[in-house]
Amino acid sequence: MTGGLDQRQGDALTRRFALGRARVLAVGIDDYDRECGFEPLTTCRNDALGFADCFRDLPQLDAEPGTVKALVSKRGPTPSRGEIIKGLRELARSSVAGERLIFYFSGRGHRIAGDPHSYLVPQDAFADDEPSCLISVATVAEILSGARAEQKLVILDVGSAGVSREDLAAALRGAEDLALLASVGRGTTRSPNPQHSSFTAFLLPALRGEEPQALAERRLTVASLHGSLSAQLQRSARPILLESTGEAMVLADFSGPVLSPGALAVDGRLFEAVELSVGARQVAVKDILTELSRTHYSQAYLEARANAALGDYLEGEFGRTVSRLRARFKWASSAVSVEGCGLAFPDGHYSVSYAATEKTRGVLVEHLSLRPAWLDVPGLVFDLLDCLNLHPDRITFALREGCAPARSVAQLEARGWAITSDCRTGSRRRTATAR
Repeated sequence: MTGGLDQRQGDALTRRFALGRARVLAVGIDDYDRECGFEPLTTCRNDALGFADCFRDLPQLDAEPGTVKALVSKRGPTPSRGEIIKGLRELARSSVAGERLIFYFSGRGHRIAGDPHSYLVPQDAFADDEPSCLISVATVAEILSGARAEQKLVILDVGSAGVSREDLAAALRGAEDLALLASVGRGTTRSPNPQHSSFTAFLLPALRGEEPQALAERRLTVASLHGSLSAQLQRSARPILLESTGEAMVLADFSGPVLSPGALAVDGRLFEAVELSVGARQVAVKDILTELSRTHYSQAYLEARANAALGDYLEGEFGRTVSRLRARFKWASSAVSVEGCGLAFPDGHYSVSYAATEKTRGVLVEHLSLRPAWLDVPGLVFDLLDCLNLHPDRITFALREGCAPARSVAQLEARGWAITSDCRTGSRRRTATAR
């Protein structure tokens, strides 16, 4: 939701992001005491845990897992006033120059009549008219402003109609290098994920790089995030952005290569092989097993018999294909050969197999495998497909070096790829993409 950056701005963002890593404190409170004036909530714990998980899991957000802390209801220390302030002070005290500090709070916000301050409500708040049991936004800003970190960000998901932009601006007065992004309205936008509030349900995908429109040159800045959230939330719930620094704060950088430089071999090639799969041709098992007189055998047995005889069935077709290949590519007769149910040729192999779809019928599945040398001459690939009479409906690239799909998904999605299949089995993960 932001325009492109010029070279100078892009370089500035890169330098800014490279300065240091993020330290995060995420607070989520559901278990309020209604007898003290605060109704319990249902999604805030999940909101904070989801926010923290993004920073633990995604290298593009640049945070060490040990520097990401979640303080939530029903787990670990109670998110009391004392624990939250203790966590904020620890966050500020542990930072070093160049780092980014991020404080996220999902829970209740509050105003007291006649009091100029805006407050966050901790879980142990005992009265809705007693400032001493609450945490003012000004206190949060003051603690973070004293940190040595280069930049500080406060994200509030408090859904309180009593807190205004003017109130928050007053709380930030005097703060240095601090930005505040807050959802304070009672919006009617329905959350796309019932496990999270509307604001955080839109926030988390943006942090993961799943919303390309939230990126500025494949970088998620506070400003581009605000623009994306504003477009997705209705007017009454549109977030407030306040900044006391002229520097653009980058939350995530998805602009780097999807694969590590080590994935490229000395010759600069990325792929070990290219596999092309073709839609299947219908065939009756009796067309292949011409001497078959009875069909009381099992489907698996007939399939195995058909594959064993497939070379003879396709002998004439293979012979004609070999002639076309030799004529087109000027290969010697020894360079192209029939091997069982397939053909071998320079830097490639073509094969056919029979797959039963019912007892007496099945399909011929054609498969073409090419070495990387063919990618240097894409025009010849089309000639090869024409000689083989193939019309591939699926292409698979086998990487020379393995990669960790979990670390690549975010960057692919940030580039506009759609993850069509995301399967985890034990420690392995297989991902299918479409552009």
